Amino acid sequence: MLPRLVSAMVLSVAAAATAQAPPGFKTYENTQAPLTFFYPTSYQEVPLPPTEQTLVARFVQKDKPSELKKLDDRIYKAVQPEVVVFKFERPQAVTGAGAGGEEAGKTETGKPETVREAMEAGSRVTSWAEFTKRFERWELREEQKRPGYYKMTFSGDWGVAEAWPIGRLAVFEVGGTSYGVYGFAPSPYEKAFERQFERMAKSLALADDDAGERAGELLDRLYASGKYAAVEQRKKARAAMARGWKAFDTENYLIVHHSKNDALIKRIGRDIEAMRLLYMELFPPTGALDQLCIVRVCRTQEEYFQYGGPRGSGGYWHSGNEELVFYDYSYTMKTLDSDEKKAMGRRKLTDDDSLLVLYHEAFHQYIYYAVGEFAPHDWFNEGYGDYFSGTEISKGTGRVLGVEPSPWRIHLAKDMCEFGEGFVPLKQILEAERAVFYNPARIGFFYAGAWSFVYFLRTSPEALQHPQWSKILSNYFETAKTAYPEELAKLSETPDLSQKQVAQFHTRKRALRAALEGIDMAELETAWKKYVVAMKDPWPSLRKKRK
Repeated sequence: MLPRLVSAMVLSVAAAATAQAPPGFKTYENTQAPLTFFYPTSYQEVPLPPTEQTLVARFVQKDKPSELKKLDDRIYKAVQPEVVVFKFERPQAVTGAGAGGEEAGKTETGKPETVREAMEAGSRVTSWAEFTKRFERWELREEQKRPGYYKMTFSGDWGVAEAWPIGRLAVFEVGGTSYGVYGFAPSPYEKAFERQFERMAKSLALADDDAGERAGELLDRLYASGKYAAVEQRKKARAAMARGWKAFDTENYLIVHHSKNDALIKRIGRDIEAMRLLYMELFPPTGALDQLCIVRVCRTQEEYFQYGGPRGSGGYWHSGNEELVFYDYSYTMKTLDSDEKKAMGRRKLTDDDSLLVLYHEAFHQYIYYAVGEFAPHDWFNEGYGDYFSGTEISKGTGRVLGVEPSPWRIHLAKDMCEFGEGFVPLKQILEAERAVFYNPARIGFFYAGAWSFVYFLRTSPEALQHPQWSKILSNYFETAKTAYPEELAKLSETPDLSQKQVAQFHTRKRALRAALEGIDMAELETAWKKYVVAMKDPWPSLRKKRK
């Protein structure tokens, strides 16, 4: 059962939120948010994914505080101080004449139809029991003298004696609304963290609807010219921006960024529109592409990880959040310490790395909508993504000049084909479903193989002149375009997500069969390997030396 709060406490919380922020704190500025509060100036807001339904805002400590200077950086990053504000609604019991009728206790019972709907459903809670499931590795103990305030003790495996995670949670109830704040920190920072947490919890209050309406009017005026499509999506994305983030509109994209590199952001806006034209030329969509595409550029790699970027990745396209996410590589280079720079050797991070990721991930974003929210085989998706990462675009005209080899894949691809290092047979690459392709032990070899095979088909004179090989890529794509609607038609009128995933699986099988029909795989593999070995390497000094 949700802890109760006396009305006097609710009133005092509401009064505190309207006051000026005390020293060391800032007032949360998002007028579209359902809550108002103060947060510590030493913390930085981290954006929430657009599918989030329960969390209101998240903040992490910007710089390592003096109390933790001696703490190992690896431990600090594992439990970096953070605070999270939340709000959720609880279904109200129906009494009187309406009780027991058709609407009594009525809930959403249908299965999600899209990845986005599934993610939204997964992040939504309607009860205290549902909410506390996210703290499975913590023991919550409510304070006797302060209902709604909890001390949290970490119960999972930790194994570090010098510091361990500590947590706090406060939850308030007004009518059918529950809201509050929780947070974590390493134990040496406990006293300072408790002071921050207490002040933040006491400042929480439900927001004034008028403020949100006024902010909405400003966004209405921003898009009043009618220059852009998908206006409601653009306004929603802008309204949800974290403090310090900005947005930049192009015809088909909204660039949401935290970068100080204005030249890079403008280049991204221009180049992604050029890439879209190239994608459309090579892969005509099945229908109108009216979906607004969001591009999120984090300031640093660490911020990218905090937002949810997978460790070991340089960027990603998320079909559920409907966002393309990466970070400012050149600014990240400035933040690296001497050990991190030494580990990189001669390599340096530049704007070119940011653009390389952009061209790769933008293809995933495009192809997903081009066939009607369909994911092709990963060799096709990642192979083409890496192929486009080598695109050369004129800085002066913004026109696509050509496509060069991928600097991130060419050396491993050559080592695979020339020396057999981690070699994956072509048949395995082409048939691999996601679990196989993304096996952590072999993912690099699958990526290199997929890129080099697509590059071979797109640039090898032998492949381009071959009556069958020259049609592999086009046959795969065209079959997928026609087969996916046919597979969907075999299902119900409104298929759910799991049914669509089965339809996509069958579509991929049909597309691959059509692409490889009548082809001698042994002959094709031999020609591919020979081409990769002979391929000119623009960066020979970066290739691993062999004895």
